[in-house]
Amino acid sequence: MAFFWPFFFSAACCLLVYMFLEARMNRLLRINLAIDNLPEAFDGSTIFFISDIHRRRVSGRLLGQLDRRPDIVVIGGDLTEKGVPMARVRDNVASLVSLGPTLFVWGNHDWEADAGQLRHLLSEYDVTILDNETRIVRRKGGTINFSGIDDVTTERDNLDQALAGREAGAPTLLFSHNPEVQKKLDARMDIAYVISGHTHSGQINLFGFTLMEKGGVKVHPFGTIIISNGYGTTKLPLRLAAKPDALLLTLRKK
Repeated sequence: MAFFWPFFFSAACCLLVYMFLEARMNRLLRINLAIDNLPEAFDGSTIFFISDIHRRRVSGRLLGQLDRRPDIVVIGGDLTEKGVPMARVRDNVASLVSLGPTLFVWGNHDWEADAGQLRHLLSEYDVTILDNETRIVRRKGGTINFSGIDDVTTERDNLDQALAGREAGAPTLLFSHNPEVQKKLDARMDIAYVISGHTHSGQINLFGFTLMEKGGVKVHPFGTIIISNGYGTTKLPLRLAAKPDALLLTLRKK
């Protein structure tokens, strides 16, 4: 028994160090999006998706894993949270927009921070905010609908409005910070993929148990949803069995 408590505290300290280090990993996951009616001009195009940055600084170690500049960058919400210095947010935005044209959808924590100041900052860097709307991207006669919806927990979301501006016949990618939007979707909406974050894949998982939905690629009757583990953390700067990530999505003609 005399050796139990020193062993316990040593093990606990080691676990905390590991969780701290896991939360600072820089993983880039590469995922192909197979789309039936993808225009030939978009075959091979890439989207860099990053969500849930929160208090973290976007590391050059993450961005250095990109083989080339992505065609589009999407910030999937929770770019910041209450208490994060705006100078840090500015640095992160500057790093991301240097990669290419950038889109943004709101997360719940973005609204809890200074949303007005954040909106001004994004405008300053020419970031397009998908405020329950669709941005139609055209290339060599082909088009794709990039639709974005506000976080469903804020009651600012409006799915009908977001999808109303789509070009008929063009494939649709729906970006939603919160994967709970999947409860509002059905196959008739003709959405190729939903890309989201928010859950941090639980952030801290014990013996496979988590309070939040785990990240991954999931097929449902309405289509396929991709849930990123997110890049940062909230509340505690720790992760366990929920490694952070950003996504490099490559569009492929099915």
